[in-house]
Amino acid sequence: MSVVARKFAASPARIPSTTWQTIVNIIAAESDEVEKDLNDIAGIAASLIADETPLNDAITIVGNGPRLRVYCLYGDDAIGDEANEASLSWKPFEGEWKIYFPVHQADYDWVTKALKEKNSRFKTYKTGDQIEEEKSEENRSDGLTQLTINTNKLK
Repeated sequence: MSVVARKFAASPARIPSTTWQTIVNIIAAESDEVEKDLNDIAGIAASLIADETPLNDAITIVGNGPRLRVYCLYGDDAIGDEANEASLSWKPFEGEWKIYFPVHQADYDWVTKALKEKNSRFKTYKTGDQIEEEKSEENRSDGLTQLTINTNKLK
């Protein structure tokens, strides 16, 4: 699985709602339906951006092509040149997809419920944790057996 990251300037360069709109304009550029779905949760997403949850824990899109991790930059980083808001070379929302939002423990229940009511593809995970996709991949790799071939015995 390949991973691509984008870093968007947030506060103080932009207010949270404008940051979310900028993210949506880039990641859903070629899908009006997905753009509408993401705009429907603008208030919730802006709240998470205001709480700085995507500073260290990415908003993660699992779908077509590479996994996309979206981070936000804050403070001096937001007004510097560290942002990478380049357009995508693929369509992450083509076919089956899910988008995972990092949420602080205190807000986890209400955010999870609110997002689930909007669309079953909207998922949450607690800041500091992994998304469920990564946990299941880790578990699958734990059960692997290593094979070693002694080529000297083949001669």
